[in-house]
Parts: sequence; C-alpha cells; structure tokens
Amino acid sequence: MIFTLIYGLTLLIWPVIAFAMGMSLAAPTPSEYQVASRLEGDILMSYPLSVIAALVSGWVSYHEKRYVFPYWIMQLPLLWIVTWMLVNYFGTALSDIPFLR
Repeated sequence: MIFTLIYGLTLLIWPVIAFAMGMSLAAPTPSEYQVASRLEGDILMSYPLSVIAALVSGWVSYHEKRYVFPYWIMQLPLLWIVTWMLVNYFGTALSDIPFLR
C-alpha cells in the first residue's frame, strides 16, 4: 500500500519534472555531458511506464493471492531512480564509452 501511494505521488509530480528536464535538455551542454544528458532524458521519460507496469502487475497478483511477487515487482521503479542517480553521478565517464555515443 505504501508503494502505491509513493508511486502515485511521483506520477503526479512527473509532468512538472519532465517539463523541467525538457527545458534543461534543450540548453547547450558540454560534449563530455551529452551522453549523460541523453540517458537522463530517456530514463526520465520511461519512468511512468515502469510505475504503471509495477502497479498493475502488483495489484493483479495480490488479488490472485500471490503475496511475495507484488512486493518484489513494486521495487521495479526504484531501479529507474537508482539508474538516474548513477548516470547523474558518472556523467563525464559515460562519454568515454564508445557504444554510448
């Protein structure tokens, strides 16, 4: 229940953050941050898909009396947050990886 409330709140705030991220992506960025900027935008734009998938599959399996699977599937959107934080932290190092350019 707590994950449903938290993810619901993040979905309400997401359009504002997506708008701000769109504005920051339009700004000129140094070449060493272009890969990280593109990846951050991709991660942010796909976040609602992970939240919706986790909520729907979690509630369906919970109502089917499967109680362990919903707990773990509700952790799925946390992977997006951790990935976004790692891309943000290792921003300059990502531009040195050839297949990400």
